[in-house]
Amino acid sequence: MEALVTPEDLTEDDAQRRVRILLALATCMAAKGYRATTISDIAREGRVSKTIVYAHFRDKEHCLLELYTRATDKMLATVHAAQERGAAAGLAWPDRLRTAVRAYLEVLAANPEVAWAALVEVQAAGRPALALRRQVIDRYVELICAVATELAERHPEEVRPVGRALVLAAVGGLNELMLARVERGEVTSLAEDTDVATEVLVQLVARRS
Repeated sequence: MEALVTPEDLTEDDAQRRVRILLALATCMAAKGYRATTISDIAREGRVSKTIVYAHFRDKEHCLLELYTRATDKMLATVHAAQERGAAAGLAWPDRLRTAVRAYLEVLAANPEVAWAALVEVQAAGRPALALRRQVIDRYVELICAVATELAERHPEEVRPVGRALVLAAVGGLNELMLARVERGEVTSLAEDTDVATEVLVQLVARRS
């Protein structure tokens, strides 16, 4: 399963160090929480000096924001790719939704410390992190609205386009579903919620008879 945080187009050494720092933050937060994690903790876990940490990130918050952004970008790309595969395979629309949901939950389950950071710790990191989280939620809402619109065009007798408020409510419920499992220490079992999460989306977009 693909990692949610990987080196980008920097020099090889810088890219590897940056990723190690990001993953070190995720590991530290999973162990002791965002507020209790220090730059020294991150440097120790990432096997770099504090000077190197500060060369890449101005502070702990900056590090978390990048971790969250990069993980979210990968998760959204995973969902989009799963949707494309489902469409190319000619799957029925409920199965397309299930394929995307399962891909999303599996990539979270395969990256438990990053999942903890994205679902739990980002809410404890202050106003910039909360503002970024709202932008991320909006991106998920826009994605689901776009998928519903496309499916409604392809299957007008079965699928309806849905308004943003309904989608936001569904996303909030799905987030709580995932959060509950993560808080129970069951992040690696997230994919077990595939059927429930899929049913939420199917019921959301299914046209009422």
